Order: sequence, then structure tokens, then C-alpha cells
Amino acid sequence: MNVKDHMRAPCRLSMLAVTVATIFSIPAAQAFNIDTGNSDLKVNWDNTVKYTAAYRINNPDQNVAISSVNPNVDFGDLGHQRGLINNRADLLSELDVKYKNIGLRISGAAWYDAEYAKDTNDFNGAAPNNQLQLNGAPLNRTTKSSQNLMGKRAEFADAFVFGKFALNDEQNLTVRAGQHTLLFGETLFLGANGIAAAQGPVDLVKAFSLPNAQFKEIAMPVGQVSASWQISPGMSLSAYTQYEWKPMRLPAAGSYFSMADFVGDGADLLLAPNGPAFRTGDAKGRDTGQFGLQFKFKVGDVDYGLYAARYDDKGPQAVLNWNSHTYNLMYAKNIEMYGASASTVLGETNVAIEMSTRRNTPLGVVGDLLINTMANADNDKNTPYARGNSFHMNLSAITLLPATPLWHGASFVGEFAYNRLLDVTHNPTNSVTNLPALNSTHTRDASAFRFVFQPEYFQVMPGVDLQVPIGVGYGLSGRSAIFQVAPEHGGDVSVGFNFDVQKTWKAGLNIVHYFGPAGPAPAVNVAAGTYASYKNYYADRDYVSFTVQRTF
Repeated sequence: MNVKDHMRAPCRLSMLAVTVATIFSIPAAQAFNIDTGNSDLKVNWDNTVKYTAAYRINNPDQNVAISSVNPNVDFGDLGHQRGLINNRADLLSELDVKYKNIGLRISGAAWYDAEYAKDTNDFNGAAPNNQLQLNGAPLNRTTKSSQNLMGKRAEFADAFVFGKFALNDEQNLTVRAGQHTLLFGETLFLGANGIAAAQGPVDLVKAFSLPNAQFKEIAMPVGQVSASWQISPGMSLSAYTQYEWKPMRLPAAGSYFSMADFVGDGADLLLAPNGPAFRTGDAKGRDTGQFGLQFKFKVGDVDYGLYAARYDDKGPQAVLNWNSHTYNLMYAKNIEMYGASASTVLGETNVAIEMSTRRNTPLGVVGDLLINTMANADNDKNTPYARGNSFHMNLSAITLLPATPLWHGASFVGEFAYNRLLDVTHNPTNSVTNLPALNSTHTRDASAFRFVFQPEYFQVMPGVDLQVPIGVGYGLSGRSAIFQVAPEHGGDVSVGFNFDVQKTWKAGLNIVHYFGPAGPAPAVNVAAGTYASYKNYYADRDYVSFTVQRTF
């Protein structure tokens, strides 16, 4: 969040400010507005170019990359020794065309990362790891699928048409059709625990690279038709139906933020106690049957919302098929969500709460690996993974802070998330092996928070503003059986220095540190199944990054 304040007093220059300003001290540029000669027809075409360099601070820690104990979690960690982990150029292109009250939006992104585009990585794990192959390549080589996702890719983002139609003096109807993002509820950061989790996949590659990113920034667009009816100034009804399902984007196998070798693009091998298992076709979600409703109204100074949705999960359940020496990823179907929210302004602070329940939700978190021996298992009524009902609550606050001797302006954005397992409705125990299909190490309740405090300093030199975002994410208590938003008693802290040069160039330096009990995502325990450890599997992956970008 940028704090707007007309007081712009000079302050002492840092060497970094001087350097950045010197490099980018050029005339300001505006977005590219195309003159159509028709006041009713507006065409904007914006392009943002960005460069990112990121550097790993420490070498891998064997407390996290335990290749001799669990070789299924070491590829991403051991594949990147201390040094450069990103050398990336990005292009984002956005075209908006509007004629009166109808129009279209098309955006696309392309990137090239020299660290992932190359064939080799730094993997030096002990045997038998380096004698095996992943996706047809030795483990000291970057797989083609990882190269394609992490190293060189181009894709459409938004691609939709829209229209706004006046029904009478007070009422209007807005419609969108095509690939776009739509989020219900009041969540800021921890949307995986919120109402918005029902509505589309997220990009975890971006989330891990930008730990302070809000949920709306990592949400991925899907094909859908949505409409919003403004019934009165204080009342609206919105609905959507999706015709496309996408899974969440996981870091590719062997990439720096890969948490396990058997998930993500490029993963096709899992080392099981009874021998290697190879990945077969995933049980994906459907392109139909996913829809939602939102009813918002205002009473006094409080905005309320009511929500309902049906969806297929975007996060996978990893299932090892013991007898066939195969494994696959399953995405649960027919989850129902019902929720409510309220928000208001208290002084200078916007506060909000949302509460929801999920019915028939899968019970598994990142790192869980289900050992399945069910001959008649499917991804519908007879899932090998457990399912049940849960309760979720998110509390959030956004506030602006007045100028002090320590800053010219500042903001605070924070969110607390809590979830509770209400009951297990399906498959709490595998009837064949008598092993729990539900992670036996979980707790009924779990909570976490994330906040960003950002002081700002205006005109640190002519034309240069400085923002210093300080972000913290922390797992307060518990080991969720529904969705792990932070490791137990661990998390991350980051400090950034972001320069805005003449409202044209942006440059930033960011340092990220992970803390808390260290350990791999899955911990091997054959007697009780293979389950998530709830430890911080990024505890050895501190990094520093530098970015520079410009929109024209």
C-alpha cells in the first residue's frame, strides 16, 4: 500500500538512494494511451519490463534436505547451492479497449530466467539419488518441464470482454465473460484459509518469491462468466459460473522453492520404501459444476456479505498406490463453502472479519503423502484420502499512520487466520492397512498471521521516494489438517527498500529470512504413514533479491 501525504520533506541520502537515482534519473514516461480520434473509444496499452536477480545466502542444511533419510524432498534444496538463484527478465503487456460501457481486456506475461533455462543445476546429493532419473534426466540436470515453467515461458493472463448496463436510475448490471480473476470476501494475505479459496488457483511460485504479496496478486485467472447487479447504492448481488478448472501453480520439481520432489511440473518419481514409484495420470478437477454467489449490503457504517460456492480443489493430495508402484495427484471434487463477512472503518483503520465453513473438504496439507492399498479407490465417492467439514475465520486490518520524526507516512496491513476441523466424514482410517488416511499428527485447531508495516520517506532526493516494507508471517499454534498457512511456531521475516524514481522507474532490494524449527515437508514414518512434519522446510533458504522495473 502506498501512503499518500502532501508533506514531502527531504531527508539524508543513503548511498543506495544515490546509486538508484543516478542510474534511473531520466524523464518520466506515461502509459501508452492511443488516440483514436473518438472520445467514446479509449485504448490503453501498458507494458512493464522487469529484471530480478536473487541470491541464496547459505548452503543447504542437512536438517532440511535429509537426502539419506527422505530423498523425496532434497532436489530443490540441494539443486541450488549458495549463489545466484534467479537471473530473470519479465514482460507484462496489458491492453484495455473500451467503447462507451463495453470493452475488452487482454494481458499476457513472458519471462526468461537464465538460472533455470540452463541444463545443469548444483545437485550433489548422496547415492542413490544421483543415480536415479527424474523426468528422464539425471538429478544434476534441470528437467525440461522445469525449464519450461521456471526458465522460459509466455502465457495469457486476463482475456475477457465486459459490459456495464444501466437498468434504471439506481440499478446497473456489470458482466464479464472470459478468463479473469474474481475474489469474494475480505481476505488480504491468507486467502487459502478464506472464502476466496473457492474461486480459483494461486501462483505459489510468485507467492514464495514475493512473501508480502497479497492474495489478489497471486490469484490466477480462469475461464468464467461473472455478473454483478447493483440493486441500490448499499446493496449488490454477484454470481459466477466457471467453465475452466486449473490447479494451483506449484514450484517446479528442482526449483528453489520446491518443497517436495514428487509434486510440481517435472515431477514423475517417488522413492517409496518398497521401491521407486512412477507418476501416473493425475485425477484433476472438472471444467463444469463450479459456481458461486455473493450478496453484499450495508447497514449503518458496516458492510456485510453472504457467500456460497461449490468448487473442486486446486491443491493436490499426493497418493502412493502401494501395490502398483505408482503415485498420482488427486484434486478433491464437490466441496461446498458457505460464509459471511463484515467490514467497517474505526478511526483511520479499516477492520474486517470473515467466517466460513467448508463441507466435504479434503483433509491433507503440503507434505502429506497417503499410502493407498484400496482396490476400488476413486476421486469421487470413494477417495483414498480423508474428507470432512471445517470452520475458518480471517480477521484483517488496514491502517494509515500519521507522520512522525521516524517516517513521513506509514501503513500497516495485517491478517490473522484460524481454522478448526469440525469432523471427519469419510475414510478416517484405511480399512486395508489400518493406517490413518488422515494425518495423525494434526491438531484440531490452528492459527497464523501475516502483516506488513511500511514506513515511507518522500523526496529522499529530487524525484525519489523510498518505502521500507517490513513483513512477518508466523504460525501461532497448531498443525492444521485442512491447509497449512505457516509452519508451526515458525515463519518468515522480510525487509525491503523500494525506490520510486520520478514515478517511472521502480527499484527494490529485499532480504528474506525463514525461522522456526527446521525440517523437510514430509517426514517418513512408515509405521504410521508418511506425513507432513509441519516444520519450516524453507529454514535454510534465506535469500536477497534486487529488482528494477519500468512501465511504458
